[in-house]
Amino acid sequence: MAEGRRVKWKFLDCDWDQRDHLAGKLGISKVLSAILFQRGLEEITDAERFIAPKISDLNDPFLLKNMDSAVALFDRHVQRKSVISIIGDYDVDGITSTALLVDILRQFNIWPQYFVPRRFSEGYGMSKEIVRRMLRKSKPDLVVALDCGTNSVDEIHFLIKKGIDVLVIDHHTLTVDRTPDGIMINPHLSEHNISLRSMCAVGLVFKFVHAFLKHRRGQGDERAFAIRLKSYFDIVALGTIADMMPIRHENRVIVKYGLQSFAKERRPGLDALCIVANIPSGQVITQADVSFKLAPRINVSGRLSDALLPVELLLADNISEAMAKAKKIDTMNRERQRIEHDVIFEAKKMVQEHYRDDPGIVLFNPSWHSGVVGIIAGKLVREYGRPTIVMSQERGMAKGSGRSANINLVDILGECATHMKDWGGHKMAVGVALKPENVDTFRDAFNQAILRFRETVQVAEEEIEIVYVLNKDDIDDFFAKELENYLQPYGQQNEEPIFCIRNVRFASSAEFFGVDKKHFRFWIERKNKPWLSGIAWDMASHFPDRNRDIDILICISIDFWNGGRFLLLRLIDWRYSS
Repeated sequence: MAEGRRVKWKFLDCDWDQRDHLAGKLGISKVLSAILFQRGLEEITDAERFIAPKISDLNDPFLLKNMDSAVALFDRHVQRKSVISIIGDYDVDGITSTALLVDILRQFNIWPQYFVPRRFSEGYGMSKEIVRRMLRKSKPDLVVALDCGTNSVDEIHFLIKKGIDVLVIDHHTLTVDRTPDGIMINPHLSEHNISLRSMCAVGLVFKFVHAFLKHRRGQGDERAFAIRLKSYFDIVALGTIADMMPIRHENRVIVKYGLQSFAKERRPGLDALCIVANIPSGQVITQADVSFKLAPRINVSGRLSDALLPVELLLADNISEAMAKAKKIDTMNRERQRIEHDVIFEAKKMVQEHYRDDPGIVLFNPSWHSGVVGIIAGKLVREYGRPTIVMSQERGMAKGSGRSANINLVDILGECATHMKDWGGHKMAVGVALKPENVDTFRDAFNQAILRFRETVQVAEEEIEIVYVLNKDDIDDFFAKELENYLQPYGQQNEEPIFCIRNVRFASSAEFFGVDKKHFRFWIERKNKPWLSGIAWDMASHFPDRNRDIDILICISIDFWNGGRFLLLRLIDWRYSS
């Protein structure tokens, strides 16, 4: 007998009187009002800012610590027409950060050199190797490190001794004994409000550019007045979504307007990227489009070869130049998918045969492609629900990425630091490097740290949060559009709402499709109303008995097909009705 996913269903509650009050004041449905209340938006002003964010909601960029001194340093070098070098990271956040700052400098008639690590020969971030490569090209007057540099104490000290100024704009956690010299903008190193602490690197670069332009406008610089800051929302949104930042506060403003700009006036590079990703011109771009279609293509170049290609794509001036680069990236993405398919098969087999009962998962295979280990770690976390580290071999070291769903990896790795040569990252995503002969001892330490963590902190079992129980007759285009207009964009801390419908049966015309028929389309009959259509990804093996009522969990959206828009349900889970 088929069953659902065997996870806990958690029905969220709210103050129903407060919900009704909020709905009346804002002129929205009671269902939407309940969702806002459940997400902590109980005050009218907070709820209004959430459902209708405005550009004016953005904070003064000078609230960031060190912003005054950073702008002063940058301005001095711009006025001197100094040689400026930019070092960015090779993920989407680093690539978008680099493209944004390069584009701004070019509008002040400065053509900076920019460097992105070659991950196979230079490793991650502001390494000694990339610093040497930069200096071989020329000696800059100013180095700006983007999405890296927080833990590059030795490298920055080396540059400053050579008489080179250094500015770091980064959001990573400090994992070394002291902060580097130079000037640093990093909201995690001092007290900042939550809006600033939740920004990724490209968001911080956007704040820095905003501050710099305010300063130049104050000096009467016509070039600063000519720059439309909001025209960069698109690439800032791209990096923010890809780096899985909370879609709340300032991030929500940037992402909402950034996604809107995709449909209105796409820059050539993003237009070309949408074309190869089969996203039609003029179509509304969603967070899911960025996460599953655009971001993987931007990431792939840094994973498999040189991440300068996507930077050049974002900086392209015309569509023909952009299309040539986008096609190269799309070809690499297909190769990445092939490599990923082979590695995930081997990784799952390794877990099942050797580590199925471990509290965490640590895998190492010298033959795996290092460009896909982060993707594999994320897939294993979703598959097994455990913190996961996946490593391949680079330059004689076991190097890789870690992902987690419900345990802080920074805390866990802090207890295993003696077994690693280098590590760093966020609570849910980290990078590690250690000697291959230390992998087994590191695995033991990693698992012990997880067990200690679970003893002191209660780790919740996997559960699905359900915002509301709907009647199938209440679902229509108006309700779907309300969710689209007021709740999107979705993302971290603003997840797509999941609804429950009780006592339904799928029509007998359910259709199975895809490789190995892993997915299915379903229809739900309604009296005197159009049938509801839906789709279930990777759930064909859990198809319910046709002659029994089931309760289903679904997301509701507006989908696009052949130029048209239609209401679509997406099945999340089901169980037999009691």
